[in-house]
Amino acid sequence: MLFLPDFNGRFPVGATTFKLPVSKKVLGTANIRRHGHEAGTLKPALQLDEIVFTAYYPADVKENNIKKGLNWLLRPVQASVQGYAHFSGVSPWLVWPFVYLYGTLLKIPVYLNAPLLRQRSIAENQPWPLVIFSHGLGGSRTAYSQLCSRLASSGRVVLAIQHCDGSGHAFISSTTGLGLYIQERDLIWTSEAKDDDKTIDIFRQQQLTFRRLEIYLAFRSFKQLIQDGYRGSNHGLQTIDEKSIDWSSWSSDGDVKAVECEKDVLLAGHSFGGATVFTILSMDPPKDLCAPIPVHKALILDPWLEPIPSPGPCPPPHRGSDDVLPQLLVINSEKFSLWKDHFARLIGVVRAWEPEKRRVLTIIRSRHTSFSDFPLLPLFSRRAAHIVMDRIVELSEAFIDGDVDTFVDGDATRKIEIRIVGKKPDGSPQRQFVGDVGDDLSLIHPRPSSMAPPQSGTASDTYIPLFKSIGLTQAKAAEAAKNAKIASSLRNLIVSYDLTEAHLDEKQATLVTALAGQLAKTESIEPSEQDFAIKAILQGKLKSVDQVNAAVKYFETHRAPINETEFDIECGVGFSITSEELYSSVMSYIHENAVTGWPNLGSVISGVKASPALRWANPLEVKNAVEKAFTETFGAKETAKPKAKDPKKEKTPQTTTSDVDPGSSTGRRTVFEEGFLGALHRPGENPQTSPELREQHLRATDGQVWTRFPPEPNGYLHIGHSKAIFVNFGYAAHHGGKCYLRFDDTNPEKEEARYFESIIEVVRWLGFEPWKITYSSDYFDQLYDLAIELIKRDRAYVCHCTQEQIKADRGEKLAAPKACVHRTRPIQESLDEFIRMKDGYYQPKEANLRMKMDLTDGNPQMWDLTAYRVLNASHHRTLDKWKIYPTYDYTHCLVDSFENISHSLCTTEFIASRQSYEWLCDALDVYKPRQSEFGRLNLQGTINSKRKILQLVDEGYVSGWDDPRLYTLIALRRRGVPPGAILSFVSSLGVSTAASNIQIARFEQTVRQYLEGSAPRLFMVLRPLKVTIENVPEDYLVMVDKPFHPKNPQLGSSQIPFTRTIYIDSDDFRLEDSKDYFRLAPGKSVGLFQAPYPITCTSYKTDSATGEVTEVFCRLEDSGSAPKPKAYIQWVAEHAPSGSPVRVDETRIFYPLFKSDNPLAAVPDFKADINPDSMEVIKGALVEVSFWSLAKRSIADALEEARARAEKAKAIPGAAAHEEGTPDVMPEQLVGKECVRFQGLRVAYLAVDSDSRMGALEEPSDVTPGRRQGDYLVLNRIASLKEDAGKGM
Repeated sequence: MLFLPDFNGRFPVGATTFKLPVSKKVLGTANIRRHGHEAGTLKPALQLDEIVFTAYYPADVKENNIKKGLNWLLRPVQASVQGYAHFSGVSPWLVWPFVYLYGTLLKIPVYLNAPLLRQRSIAENQPWPLVIFSHGLGGSRTAYSQLCSRLASSGRVVLAIQHCDGSGHAFISSTTGLGLYIQERDLIWTSEAKDDDKTIDIFRQQQLTFRRLEIYLAFRSFKQLIQDGYRGSNHGLQTIDEKSIDWSSWSSDGDVKAVECEKDVLLAGHSFGGATVFTILSMDPPKDLCAPIPVHKALILDPWLEPIPSPGPCPPPHRGSDDVLPQLLVINSEKFSLWKDHFARLIGVVRAWEPEKRRVLTIIRSRHTSFSDFPLLPLFSRRAAHIVMDRIVELSEAFIDGDVDTFVDGDATRKIEIRIVGKKPDGSPQRQFVGDVGDDLSLIHPRPSSMAPPQSGTASDTYIPLFKSIGLTQAKAAEAAKNAKIASSLRNLIVSYDLTEAHLDEKQATLVTALAGQLAKTESIEPSEQDFAIKAILQGKLKSVDQVNAAVKYFETHRAPINETEFDIECGVGFSITSEELYSSVMSYIHENAVTGWPNLGSVISGVKASPALRWANPLEVKNAVEKAFTETFGAKETAKPKAKDPKKEKTPQTTTSDVDPGSSTGRRTVFEEGFLGALHRPGENPQTSPELREQHLRATDGQVWTRFPPEPNGYLHIGHSKAIFVNFGYAAHHGGKCYLRFDDTNPEKEEARYFESIIEVVRWLGFEPWKITYSSDYFDQLYDLAIELIKRDRAYVCHCTQEQIKADRGEKLAAPKACVHRTRPIQESLDEFIRMKDGYYQPKEANLRMKMDLTDGNPQMWDLTAYRVLNASHHRTLDKWKIYPTYDYTHCLVDSFENISHSLCTTEFIASRQSYEWLCDALDVYKPRQSEFGRLNLQGTINSKRKILQLVDEGYVSGWDDPRLYTLIALRRRGVPPGAILSFVSSLGVSTAASNIQIARFEQTVRQYLEGSAPRLFMVLRPLKVTIENVPEDYLVMVDKPFHPKNPQLGSSQIPFTRTIYIDSDDFRLEDSKDYFRLAPGKSVGLFQAPYPITCTSYKTDSATGEVTEVFCRLEDSGSAPKPKAYIQWVAEHAPSGSPVRVDETRIFYPLFKSDNPLAAVPDFKADINPDSMEVIKGALVEVSFWSLAKRSIADALEEARARAEKAKAIPGAAAHEEGTPDVMPEQLVGKECVRFQGLRVAYLAVDSDSRMGALEEPSDVTPGRRQGDYLVLNRIASLKEDAGKGM
């Protein structure tokens, strides 16, 4: 008999396994083959028919003759053998010896089915705290027995859930039998499953939903048992082995509860269980099924976040103001903290949870399995594994007891330091944290306040004194401390090399800082190379930042041992040149390049500097030598004659409006000059296979920045696309370059004409004018010719494998890829087969042209991607000419090359594609653009998937793709959001490689700020209440002069009538007055905006049936000295001769379409998260009469601006050279009713909806506008007004 390590806790530990039969429930849309049955027999992959969990608890063993020993592995042992074999993907015979050994002999040292120790047996007389534990992939209810038992031995009841979702190695159901771990290859999707949902990622999300339901049902039944006793409730629990237990020990005794289930529950989970915990915390309980679990704290061990849709998991958005979120402790293994992208997401997730006391700790030398029993198995365990488990338990107990801060501060806690200890099989560096086994590496500062984003002058200040100590000035130290990565890298250099005692001068300190900046960008520099660089700086070999940068580039391409002579040459160490030699080199350059005179001075200086022989020459000496050579060759430079003060000529129009470069006129740096965009290469710096390619490119572009925006014409653009449009068009415009609008029309099955026209219209609506509009299909002939060339170079082959076989050969992105059986076919055979593909010999999926790439590379994008496939579809431009169509992976880089793109800017999901992009250009020896990736823009609480939006449209949840509740760009336009506000929003976010997951509230705040100074202000009442002023005559009329904006006189003014009958908003009148209410009430006065006098309520009239106030009677305080009102309200007057007021048939108030920030996490799908009250329609609102003149003027001004833009665009050389058949967007299409925008004073920002009928807009400009027969006026709320506490009271 073998036992896992015993534990010496405060209490002996018992263990009882319960099961709860439940009504059959199937989740998801996947089936699997029934184990042990015929091949054709299927069963649902996620079928819930019972809940199983093992309770670990303080046990009463004094008067009970109970032996220790709970089987560690699932019985029968054969089930565990099959489970671990299937989980590991190996033959059962390989795992059989180990599983049989541990399955038959290994026991957990707990008392099986012992009674729960009652409170009267202990001094505290308190109920036991409750812990619920969720296991990870391949785990089980017993696989974490060490952690669960140790928590139980310290006085807690731990429910370890056995998840029956196919995430454990195996489970046995009373009704469906043996279930094994589910791999992607096991899934067989039902006909109801959508194509996009047939992925392992979607299945993992469905598993999370299943696990969440299991935990809620387990908690509910266990709580009923504790509260009502075994016989007094319908908890339904049974023991799994059907042995009798002391059920009474689990029942509450009078007012004393056995286990605390009403509050302070701890949720815990490892890996996939950690994702389960996050899912439970961020979502409401399953509907109509369970009450919330009162979670007080959450212990999350090495959480695996990839199954949870990003952004998220986030705290529930609709929690009450008094709701307190649970405290979190995340304990990571070393590998998970070194997994950079995953760890960055984890930090972002943890930061979203407030209030304070959030922690992420990493235990040095821990592994992902360290949280389970596996490293502690007898015969194989090591001392280090016991140290790590002890530390995990100590941290967990300290966290539960509220002492984790004290524990960590007093323990062996380190800050983050990383060292490289070797290489991985793929050649990448093997990284490791500095420290000893079991040390806690606090990757977030121990103090709770550090979980908030760093504020200016706080977090970075801790580094400044250290940086100054090596010789940096205050300004340079502060600059280095601003960037967290550079600061950490510099701090590591200072500590590792004791630079505070090295007596560096300021220049050397600057060079060390530059080295830290370069090291922060790369992971391939080994410690010996870092040592060499520091030594070179201290010895004075590296004297400039340029040399330091060259040294790092040298290390990236040359491995140790370092050839010092070669290093010195590459980095300019010891470089010297006499003034005579420099002058001679300059003269040679002038003659070789046929320089004609002084206008070429700048280009010659740059060219001389760029020559390899003079790279390290002093720039000032180079400039002086060039000027001397010019003087002797071309004569003295003429002094420029003073120019007369003529009007400045306009520069050649560029591709965009002033909206592109906000703030450029103020002299401050723009988004295009800093960060990601500011660090991009200059045209021509992207490496090529030959100098000729670079020279041809620069001749074609004249050294300009050329970009492109390449949408697929298979849907409408959404808010995320606005960032890509802004970046591509804006970056080119900022640098005086050009930007293509290129349609990636390589999939004729999904492309429609309406999308082409909409995309062009949206781009121009946003204020950008493409230099040229092109199509990938323009280059189909060239692409075909290059495919032939690729085959001839033995870089492509025709493959006849099925899609399933191709996927299997590629390893399903989980295993190493295998070569296709057609990969080695003769070149001529592939040529013949490719021609047969073109000629229509094959049907779709019967043949593909695949690129022969590098199957040994770790990047799946290098695993023989498809270049051409067969499609039986007519193309909108080439019609039926082609039977084969190129793929995105083949087309994109080559068309970028054809169009001489200098900067191929795309979002970070294409990072892996950069390698294949460059491989294909080099394989064909064509010009290779540089691809650079920026983070995409996501708005929380929105859906951008074309397929999901189509569902909303087809099923009537929204009225169409332009429904103002959506975040497609045509929907935002219809809602009335100005294009300038969208660009301002995108610009304010900046551009970096990190994804921008932004709350809708921030977007709406930007829109408000944009409209604040530009939108005219009109009086408006949403729910009119009639007011009769009794002390003035029936024909009383005062024309009030009213500005459209109090701070923007350029918007003009209007005259509105003030008469005996006016209307106010019903919310501005109440029958019961109070001290904190300052608007209208019986006997109370209130001011009217812009009106000559205040009014006082004298009486009112009500509806006899409803009791609602229908009319208010007032007195105009136009005599004597009336007291100044404490509040002013808006109003509109009734005056038929002027057409006042303007009646609004519908005012549409929009609220979020979804209830949460993450609709994709909803169950069973995103539609369950739809807000049924996302639109409110108010009928009969009233607006002041100047609305009509404002509307007509707004349309006229917008149309004039659009026409001026169109004329300006035509003047751009080459801008009109769009392909034949390109939809032509006229200026009138850029001007819609949404251009009529205004602020309804104290109401909202509003715009006219496209459903409106306004006859006055069709009339000549000299006709007085007003309401016409058949008019129907609809207003959309663009955004609410800013909150201002107390305003309007």
